[in-house]
Amino acid sequence: MERLFARYQFLSACFIAFVHGSNDVSNAIAPLATIVYVNQSHKVPMGKIDIPIWILAIGGVGNIITNSDNIANILPSSGFCAELVTAITILLSSRLGLPISTSHILVGSIVGVELVQNSASIQMITLRRIMTAWFITIPISASLGAIIFKFMDFFEEWG
Repeated sequence: MERLFARYQFLSACFIAFVHGSNDVSNAIAPLATIVYVNQSHKVPMGKIDIPIWILAIGGVGNIITNSDNIANILPSSGFCAELVTAITILLSSRLGLPISTSHILVGSIVGVELVQNSASIQMITLRRIMTAWFITIPISASLGAIIFKFMDFFEEWG
């Protein structure tokens, strides 16, 4: 049965790669897409660019591997369920115009599946690290943004 779900999991990973581009693409693959665009066209993009499907696939697969690797030891059947739920949630959120994070949803899906299947397999240390990172990045980035803006504003007044 797990061998069958391994095949289905490939499809669910492709689904995530596709929907990842509809909402959270700038975090993971926009830099790669820009590099490919500049390399091919020898121009800096000044607006929207078409992102090749293969780059979306890299972003989706990379996100799955990064998030599922150390949270729990999941089987293909549970991975398929987590990925399918993630893709559906992203698709619905994108349709509603909600700003969401693929990483957050995937982590939540993996944890949800593992809570039902085998809660002892959840690596709480990894989960705590991920959640801590989520909570500290907002105030840190807000503070750094304010400091850099003030720094630039200060030099603009002197310039």
